[in-house]
Amino acid sequence: MSPINLNTYFNSSSCKFGKLIAYCFLSVCLHFCFSGVASATTEEVFKQYQNRLLQIRIVDKATNSKSTIGSGFFVDNNGTIATNYHVISKHVFEPKQYRIEYVTQDGKVHKAQLLHIDVIHDLALLEGDAIDTPFLAISDTTLDKGVRIYTLGNPLDLGMTIVEGTYNGITQDTMHERILLSSALNPGMSGGPSVIADGSVIGINVATAGNSIGFLVPQKFLTELINNVKTIRPDNFIDVIREQLGANQNKYLMELMSQPFPTKQLSDYTVPAKLADFLTCWGDSKNSNAPYRKSTDYCATKNDIYINSYLSTGTIRYNHIHFEDKDMGKFRFYKLIESYFGSPSTSLSSSKEDFTEFNCKTDFVTHKSITFKTAFCLRQYKKFEGLYDMVLTAATLNEDHKSLVTTLVLAGVSYENAAKFSKHYLGSFAWKRP
Repeated sequence: MSPINLNTYFNSSSCKFGKLIAYCFLSVCLHFCFSGVASATTEEVFKQYQNRLLQIRIVDKATNSKSTIGSGFFVDNNGTIATNYHVISKHVFEPKQYRIEYVTQDGKVHKAQLLHIDVIHDLALLEGDAIDTPFLAISDTTLDKGVRIYTLGNPLDLGMTIVEGTYNGITQDTMHERILLSSALNPGMSGGPSVIADGSVIGINVATAGNSIGFLVPQKFLTELINNVKTIRPDNFIDVIREQLGANQNKYLMELMSQPFPTKQLSDYTVPAKLADFLTCWGDSKNSNAPYRKSTDYCATKNDIYINSYLSTGTIRYNHIHFEDKDMGKFRFYKLIESYFGSPSTSLSSSKEDFTEFNCKTDFVTHKSITFKTAFCLRQYKKFEGLYDMVLTAATLNEDHKSLVTTLVLAGVSYENAAKFSKHYLGSFAWKRP
């Protein structure tokens, strides 16, 4: 088969000093004395705000038993509740099987209805059946690193607790902003509030990495969701997820493609390097007793977007593997490359209920002085029309004793963006003839 051109391939597819010191001292003193927050202890914070806290339950209707638990809190006096999307995701996909309840500090169980979701930032708003509810204000404060934070929630269904921690800024290595918290978050605390001394919410508990490392959703995203629900109250949350995933992938892929990809050298090849801060990269070389040398370079997003317990998306992942024949011979070396080309590692969700089978287009593609054998594969999301998982695999065919195999994985993208990004990706490769 004659190689086709790269373009053809993808086109087819404040106090001051001096006299004000006394005044400032008095102002601060008055604030401390009458607000009761600047010198608040952990015990005082919990005592003052515990009646704002809730346990969120997803209950299986058939057995009338808890299926999932999390935490939440009132955000206004009309009974509106904030929590994580992942806490209530079972209800989103199976509303006939699961109902939402919340439990107040007096132990009373209440019904709740889903108002809106932000699947990208893992947030949800519920409408409770109580009125004149005590609530937590949303902070508009910009914090410095080291500020004390109080994290509240219901860990392991043991009752509401409070954990003192430290604010460590916004993470730089995740696609979606997270507050890095030095504090122990445990299962069941998801969706609970993290507050500063005045009781205002600085973030929503979302995840833990263990060893007293936790992550919060910044409060600004909750404010956005609260504002959205004032004008929009969806009745089909599957459509909401599809729309949010579509807008999100379009935004980050377009940003990445707005400029040439950064590159690095891997043997005789120029290859895509770390494309963005939200990717982490590793490398390794193995020159063992095997009859070939193997060098691997790998980059991936750290956090996917949670959809439900068996489906996540939003992944970018790619690797380059350089092979050099030591003592194999042309035929055996070709079989080695073919095995890696035909069985790429993808680490994608694999439920047949959620995806069609992969449909692949295999061809030979030329770019500059490189000839690739390529496989461009797509599978469609059954519940989210217009979104696909994509796997692109390419192997160089320029030399009999050396080859580069690269694999690119994109999860939850449009067909158009899959094709454009793949073209941009392959267009970053170059080969310097030895």
